[in-house]
Parts: sequence; structure tokens; C-alpha cells
Amino acid sequence: MPQVSKTYYTAKDIEVKISEITDGIYRIAGFVDTYGITFNQFLIDDERPILIHTGPIGMYQKIEEKVKEVIPLQKLAYVAFLHFESDEWGGMAFLDSADAKLVCSDLSSKLNLTGWHNVPVDHVSFWDNEILKTGKRIFKFIMTPHVHHWDSMMIFEETTKSLFPSDLFIQPGHNNKPVTSDDLSKDMINLYRGAGIFASEEPVRQTTKRLINLTPKMVFPMHGSCIDSSAFPKYTDAILNSNFAYTGMLLGQRLEIASEKFS
Repeated sequence: MPQVSKTYYTAKDIEVKISEITDGIYRIAGFVDTYGITFNQFLIDDERPILIHTGPIGMYQKIEEKVKEVIPLQKLAYVAFLHFESDEWGGMAFLDSADAKLVCSDLSSKLNLTGWHNVPVDHVSFWDNEILKTGKRIFKFIMTPHVHHWDSMMIFEETTKSLFPSDLFIQPGHNNKPVTSDDLSKDMINLYRGAGIFASEEPVRQTTKRLINLTPKMVFPMHGSCIDSSAFPKYTDAILNSNFAYTGMLLGQRLEIASEKFS
């Protein structure tokens, strides 16, 4: 039987930084060398502040310290994860130390939160186009199934026209710049091919067309720098015009049985 090496990162060793991107929206970012990408969380300060993504469990304490640089932790009202994955919601200790409600998609609620032992069942779930108001901010929820999980959703903040697309528009590398106008769209496509996270291009392209119609001023991807509106078309064009669906590669390793199908 072939030997497969496995490497696990130690999230607690990751350096975490915080930057205000625009008008009370903060990026909390740490570079994970094992995967060659940044892991981003976003804090939106408002009458009822919300944190989007929690990071994996080992990063929790460092992320918490960055949140407390902006607001008292007990002021945090909502913690949102955009699909059921460890880097999206592994640091759920936020709910133990803050008076916050968990926010997720309707599918995440039905598929995951009602069926696992010791997960928070007290939560708020949202369907497509439903709204959460946190004071000045208006968050619209966008259901995006199979981009890249069945339960995936995205969030669009309407007053600042800010898009939080989770794993869409990834940029690989150590993205020190909080905001970029660089074109890393080819690197994004190569990462998607190598990681194998999209089974099909069609749902991703359908969602991308919908996001274009929102005309976001700033895009806040979970991995990479924030993307300003001048660079956004480069990334959407790459998704609409490139092949990036699964062809047998999974996190850089080729699955031989699958590769026979795609050869």
C-alpha cells in the first residue's frame, strides 16, 4: 500500500494581524504556511457587531485578542460562518466568551447544527435574500450551493456594497497587503485546479454572474487580500472563461482512479 505523508499546521503558531479596510470593517488575517494562503476573519463594528468566520480552533485566542482591540468581546452580537468547514467556524469559543448569536445558512442549520453532538443549537439561519440589520448595516444573505459546499452562502452588506464570498476569489500566497488591485486571477484558477474544491464550473459561474450584478465596491475573500472594485472584473472574467473544475487533483495530490476518468 502506498505511503501518504500528512502535514498538519499548528494554528496557534500563526501570526495574526488586524487592519481596518473601510468604515468599521476589519480584516483579521493569518498566513498558514501548510496551505500557502491567508485565513481571514472579518469584524464589522456596528450597534450589534458581527464577526464573519472564526478561523480554525487553534487561532481562536489570537483572533479574540484582535476583536478586543476594536470592541469589548461581550458587545459582539453575531458570529457568522458561511459553510460547514473548520476554518469557517472551528473557533466557536467566541460563543462561550461573548453574548453572541451564531448565524448560518438554512442548509447549514438543517444538515449540520441539528445533527451533531455538542454543537450550538441556539442559532439564527437565513435563506436566500433574507436580511439581517445590525444598526447602520444591512446584510443580505445569498445562497450559493456547490460553491464549494452544498450548504454554502455568501453575505452582501448593502450600505457599503461589501461582498463576503467565503472561498470564492482566493488568492494564494502571503498577502500582506490588506487591499489589493493586483491581478492574481490566474493564480486563483491554478489553485482551484490543484485543490479540486469545485466539482463543476456551472454553479460557480451562475453565482459569479449574480455577484457581478451586485457591483460590489469591495470584496472580502476568506483567503487573500481584499479586492477593490477596479480588480474585481479580472477575477470574475477568469471564473467565467477558465476551466477550473475537479480533474483528479485533491489538495495537490492526484487521485489515480479519478485521473483515469478525466484523462
